[in-house]
Amino acid sequence: MKLWEYDSRRIHGVHLAQQMIDLERIGNEGWELVLMKNDIDEDGAVTAIFKREKESE
Repeated sequence: MKLWEYDSRRIHGVHLAQQMIDLERIGNEGWELVLMKNDIDEDGAVTAIFKREKESE
């Protein structure tokens, strides 16, 4: 059975080029984007939810 861990991070939501850099960096850590909320703040950041397979303990 696969077990998952989840994380939420604030990433750029307005500037597409910076958003892609953020997503690639997080993806290189093994995280997969699950959801991007529509909650842009005054700095142009949004909440993104990620998951990745939990490592065996």
